[in-house]
Amino acid sequence: MKFTWTLSSACYFPLLLIAFLLIAVLQHSTFAQIHEDGADVRDRIAIQEKLLYAYAYAYDSKDCVSWANLFTADGVVNLGGLMKANGREAILQACIERQKNVVGNVKTHHNMTNIVFDQLTSRQAKTRTYCILTWQKPGDMTPNVQSAFVYRDVIVKQSDGRWLFKERVGVDPPNL
Repeated sequence: MKFTWTLSSACYFPLLLIAFLLIAVLQHSTFAQIHEDGADVRDRIAIQEKLLYAYAYAYDSKDCVSWANLFTADGVVNLGGLMKANGREAILQACIERQKNVVGNVKTHHNMTNIVFDQLTSRQAKTRTYCILTWQKPGDMTPNVQSAFVYRDVIVKQSDGRWLFKERVGVDPPNL
């Protein structure tokens, strides 16, 4: 005896609806996946977009006030011999000096790549980010790679939900 099972076309719609609902539920639970100590994917995205990328845009736009405001009041920036400062006000002044005395009319582009979260909790993150820095001098048609390095960051969540740099250190990239 041969058994054949067939579905009428009227049955397809409810099955498709159930399948789509199941996919939506699974995607939502993946998006809101909780990491260690309550942090979730939304924290990771906020750190990338509202801090790491905002850092590059603010500096490259020569907006030192916005750039310095990405650090905590007692934040630290240490970019080797290029810039060292402790505290938001000192960070602001260091940015202004560097923009005026070194960068000038040069267009900078901080290209952030390969972001690694070494730690992510609901209150703190430790990240490593590759940066390829290009400079484009007035009259140049194309930017030139100025340097490549890694940022090592300690990032803390503020009471208002914003993530800020507690410490940002630039180091040479590891030998690969």
